[in-house]
Amino acid sequence: MIKILDCTTRDGGHTTNWNFEKYFVQELIKCQNKSNISFYEIGYRNHFDNANKGTFYNCSPEFLEQYYKIKGKIQLGVMTDTKRFSIKDFPGQENDYIDFIRIACHPDKIKETLSIAENLYDKGYEIFVQLMDISNIDNFGYKILEKWTCKNILKSLYCADSYGIITPLDLEKTFIKLKTADYQNISFHGHNNSNLALKNSLTAIKLGAYSVDITLNGIGRGGGNLNAAELLNILNNFSAKHYNQLSEEYAEIFKE
Repeated sequence: MIKILDCTTRDGGHTTNWNFEKYFVQELIKCQNKSNISFYEIGYRNHFDNANKGTFYNCSPEFLEQYYKIKGKIQLGVMTDTKRFSIKDFPGQENDYIDFIRIACHPDKIKETLSIAENLYDKGYEIFVQLMDISNIDNFGYKILEKWTCKNILKSLYCADSYGIITPLDLEKTFIKLKTADYQNISFHGHNNSNLALKNSLTAIKLGAYSVDITLNGIGRGGGNLNAAELLNILNNFSAKHYNQLSEEYAEIFKE
């Protein structure tokens, strides 16, 4: 069954400067558990460039302790960017308050990203690598991915439609390339600039995706992300209500 990752306070932070009330995040976590969400990417952990940003832009272990204690059955994680990464910001999973790390991998930083993935895996974290701007990865980039000998350490390899421009056919071709390169768990992160976030996500699910991303009310950078309610309501029709609809309480919290 498809897994769902909620990145409301990470990608949605682009619309709030990464400022969210503690009460909102607490209630969001409750509703994620009610809705059978698998992963909550709560924010970034970036080594620098934090000036004038809210607390969810650079989530330290000390800051995340309060949310880790109430996370319930979901896995809690952060995103880090290869261009802003420092290993000293990650003390090891046993001394941290996250379960997973998603590494943002730009088309010109694939080799560096895979090395970071190996280092963080050795520290006990579960690892997602997210291929940013997937439509601009060239054959050389795919060759690096194909030759990497540590594919088994990944929880999943994400395809990100960073600018909301790819079509379902483009996505299918990308999945085929990555499966040919022997990646097993492929996931999708969509943006809605062309109003294709839902269609592309459903295409990814049809292609056997490991997980897809949502945000509350579709908030996110640029044209936004996939609206949580849109996807979960569709999935409920095919999975005996496994993904419980987001409650009215959830929507009311967002309005506040």
